[in-house]
Amino acid sequence: MIDLLVVEDQPAVREIISEVVEDLNVPMRIGQASSLKEARELLTNQHWDGLVTDLSLGDGQSLDLIAELYEENIDVPPVILVSGFLSAKRLRQAEELHVHHVLAKPFNPEALLDCIRDALSIEDMPKPQQRRLSEQSNRLLPEMFEMDRKLGLLFRMFDEMPKQKDVSGVCHSALNLAMEMIHAQGGYLALYERNQKKLVRVATQGFSDEETSVATCDIHDTPFSPLIHGSKEYIESLPSESLSAACWPNIQRTSYIAVPVYLQGISMGVLCLFDRASNEPLADESRYMLSLLIKKLDTLLDNRAVHAALAESMNETLIALVRSLEARDRYTKDHSSRVSALAVLFAQTLGLDDDSVQLIKTGGLLHDIGKVGIADSVLLKPGRYNDQEYATMKAHPAIGDSILKNMDTLVRERLIVRHHHERWDGKGYPDKLGSTDIPFEARIVCVADAMDAMTTHRVYRMAKPLSFCAEQLRFNAGSQFDPQVVDVALAAIEQGNIYTQALADETHEEGEGVMPASSNMCNMPS
Repeated sequence: MIDLLVVEDQPAVREIISEVVEDLNVPMRIGQASSLKEARELLTNQHWDGLVTDLSLGDGQSLDLIAELYEENIDVPPVILVSGFLSAKRLRQAEELHVHHVLAKPFNPEALLDCIRDALSIEDMPKPQQRRLSEQSNRLLPEMFEMDRKLGLLFRMFDEMPKQKDVSGVCHSALNLAMEMIHAQGGYLALYERNQKKLVRVATQGFSDEETSVATCDIHDTPFSPLIHGSKEYIESLPSESLSAACWPNIQRTSYIAVPVYLQGISMGVLCLFDRASNEPLADESRYMLSLLIKKLDTLLDNRAVHAALAESMNETLIALVRSLEARDRYTKDHSSRVSALAVLFAQTLGLDDDSVQLIKTGGLLHDIGKVGIADSVLLKPGRYNDQEYATMKAHPAIGDSILKNMDTLVRERLIVRHHHERWDGKGYPDKLGSTDIPFEARIVCVADAMDAMTTHRVYRMAKPLSFCAEQLRFNAGSQFDPQVVDVALAAIEQGNIYTQALADETHEEGEGVMPASSNMCNMPS
């Protein structure tokens, strides 16, 4: 008995595939799954001799599920992959995953049977004993597959694209969908910078390394100026036409199709697709599908633009609140700005990516926002804190976390705000995290925060010189501070990249004496 699993999210197509498979005329049990979730459960808990699966299902891509199963050391039966469109990237992935056969929709039923016979080493029964696919199913099969492909594309357009969290994710998702809609092997989405009159590619597929080297170009170096300025809504260059085959300064293609991308109805970019399976003019139905995609892209980019603007406005408001808080005390004025600048310097030296550096910059600016919840009698006290006041001040990281907890654009910044007073040895606050359990960004801000506290004036003492700061960092590395961050901070001091209040004073008078290394100065809430 052969056990075969058919994974397909369209019931009618699933039934037709099952009907086709029955023509093998061998003892067979056919299981069916309509989603990757169902398929995972069946593949994990039962033995299967073969798997026939569509590529794109409502909850993801079957190749990704197969890759996950391999990583989990779960046996995967011989796979026959069927799809209405397979990009070069997916074909490479199928090859890497040792997929036995890749079958393009629509396919002849006999082609599917041949793939199964080969993958499962089935000796077919004599032809006369075979039951042929019903005439109606045979006639409807290509139409059913094409409808299945279009429904899948529409589902992804209205379900998959909105789940992308940022503009880059939305653009990449839209490009991949557009390629599948018209069976293109490559393309790009470029946004238009009106002030500079330049196009900037934000998503690409199907390029060589040389072709991706030029990411920005003048709009007049492309044929797309009519799309941006509204005189055309569609450009199609076919091999038989005399139009330029250059769709980017360093990219030559025999044919391409380009449409404008809109934001609030205004042309703000170009979607260009090339290397289609057919050199015939694009059918009206495919153009309509592309227009639907462009309208959906407009809505999603608009929503994210508004969301980003609101988030930026909120961030600026919070930063302004911190600055006004610090401005009440001349000794802490601009403290958060200096901490942010120091933390950014350390992050860049550590080789963190741009997103992480920006995160640390914002987290540094907001790290003390919880002090808005500390009474002025404590916050502005002209002197050292007693034990009760110190305990009150230690609440500011948790207060800051509470302020930011409902702002979904500051999820990672919250971790900096909450944990910038944790210690490497686990004796910090508020959660007594230690070592690498403390978010790396918070460990960086922690060192920057302590350095600024030591090297700026306080009502109860003058700013300490960098030599003192370096001594404290060395002594507390591995206990209070992450040694890796301390190494970067010490290097910055030795290279003369840090300018402090004490350093400015040293040009006029001798620096203050060095506090003993056993001092708890680094631990003061700054």
